[in-house]
Amino acid sequence: MDKVLEIQFSGWTATPRLPFVLSGNALCMPVPPYSTILGIIGCCLGRFISPDEVKVGFQYLYDTVSMDIETRRRLQFDGKKIKNHDKGSDAYIREFHTNPRLIVWIDRLDWKDYFESPVGTPALGRSQDLLQISKVCVKEVVSVSEAYLKGCMIPFDANLMIPGQLVQVAESYVEGEGIGSGRIPINPMMFVAIHGEGKGVHVSNSNLYQTQEEQPIDFYMHTFTI
Repeated sequence: MDKVLEIQFSGWTATPRLPFVLSGNALCMPVPPYSTILGIIGCCLGRFISPDEVKVGFQYLYDTVSMDIETRRRLQFDGKKIKNHDKGSDAYIREFHTNPRLIVWIDRLDWKDYFESPVGTPALGRSQDLLQISKVCVKEVVSVSEAYLKGCMIPFDANLMIPGQLVQVAESYVEGEGIGSGRIPINPMMFVAIHGEGKGVHVSNSNLYQTQEEQPIDFYMHTFTI
C-alpha cells in the first residue's frame, strides 16, 4: 500500500463515551473506538460498512475535556409497555471534548467522491456532536517498522509496554437480521487508547505507516477481524 485516502474532520464538541458506565458521570475515552470510525465512514457513504471492506487508521486530537449538566429522561416497563418513570427525570454530569480534530486514513481511494459530497452528516458521539469535512485528499505513505503514535487506538500486546488507557470494546458491529434485533458485536478485544498529547508514544508494529509530506504523520492502520 503506497497511497491512502485521507479525510480530515473537525467540530465544536465530541463525546466518545466510555462504554459500560451506566450510572454516575458520563465519561469519555481519550479516542473513539474503531466501530465509531466505521460508523462515521458509513454515514458519509449512506450505507452500512462491513469491516471486511476497508482498513482504517486515525488520529484524534482535541483541546480540552469539559463538563456539562444534562437532563435525562428516565423510562420504566410496567409489564406491558414502556412509560415515563414514576420518579420523573434526573440530571447528570457528562464529559465532552472541545474542538475535536479527526484524521482518518483508509485504503479505499474509490470512496473519495462520497467524502467530497457525503450522503449523511457525520457526528462523533451524540447527534449534536456534528463534524465537518475540512479536507479530502490522496496521500502517499510508506511502511515503517517504528513510529510515534498519538490520538489513536491499537490492539493490546502484553509484550509491549505502551502507555495509554486500556479499554475493552467490540472491534466492529453488524446489523442483526431480524427487525428490531439491534447490532451484534464482532470480536470484543482489549485495546490501548493512546492520548493525543505531546510528541507521541514510541511503538513497534507491522502495520505502521508514515505520510510523505513536509510534516509527516505516523499512524497505525487497523485490519478488522472477520
